[in-house]
Amino acid sequence: MIQPALFQPPTTDRLEALRARAIKTRHRHQKRRAKSEAVLADALPTVPEAGYSYHVISHGDVDSLSYLNHLVKAWPLDYVLISTWCMAMADVDCLITWLNTGRIGELDFVLGEIFPTQYPDETDKLHRLEAAGEPVKLRIARNHAKVMLASNPDEAVYCVIESSANVNTNPRIEQTCLTRDRDLFEFYQDFFNGIHSVTKNPYA
Repeated sequence: MIQPALFQPPTTDRLEALRARAIKTRHRHQKRRAKSEAVLADALPTVPEAGYSYHVISHGDVDSLSYLNHLVKAWPLDYVLISTWCMAMADVDCLITWLNTGRIGELDFVLGEIFPTQYPDETDKLHRLEAAGEPVKLRIARNHAKVMLASNPDEAVYCVIESSANVNTNPRIEQTCLTRDRDLFEFYQDFFNGIHSVTKNPYA
């Protein structure tokens, strides 16, 4: 009979190897996003035109968050709503950097019900920012919609990003539509304004 192996705490060398692997993964994520941004820079106009929709289909070479980055480069955004099933820490950090540097004024998240259990560190970070009075709002709901809203009223900018992709990157075929249209923006905003969180902020 084979005896189960007893748990052995990781050695210092093992911990270093794990840390190096995490760093390597992060770099790979950043390289993928850089490629994604280059692809979109060629596929989309620098400034999306009012009243138009831009349809993009990609084969794993476009990061979903890069569509928002395309808009952030064109204008500072007063308000951004992100509705998604899941989102990695690298994506959260990117969004918070845009918030801290003034490229985004307010972040409003409507995330799937799996988020607190599958992404506990990301959930905790957003809860802490919200409780500290940062312009961050977090709602957890039975949500599978992948929609981003972005606006700058002073520039008459109201954009909607509708995608099959979650915010986090994956290697699958995904389709996305970027539309600059106030009526569509308000259609989605009115709906999401009525969504209430099924969880509470533990730091509130």
